[in-house]
Amino acid sequence: MTDPDTGMEVRIVKYPAGVMNKLCVHPCAHGMYVLEGTLVTHKGSFGPGHFVWFPEGEHMEHGATSETDVVVLFITNKPFEIHYL
Repeated sequence: MTDPDTGMEVRIVKYPAGVMNKLCVHPCAHGMYVLEGTLVTHKGSFGPGHFVWFPEGEHMEHGATSETDVVVLFITNKPFEIHYL
């Protein structure tokens, strides 16, 4: 779902086991609510029910553990872009 006025997005994202995003930065803030599995980030690891917020401009990494997939509800505050470092 994308809000046409603000560009805010809500989506379901699945990272297969062992998949990690490379170090990146976004020109928007975003949060991830963990639905299944464990979300691994530069801030630590988070299981189902945890919400992790990433401020705009923060250098970050996130993905799944090597053992299981992770499924998250992904929420941005404005249009999403990704820039790898």
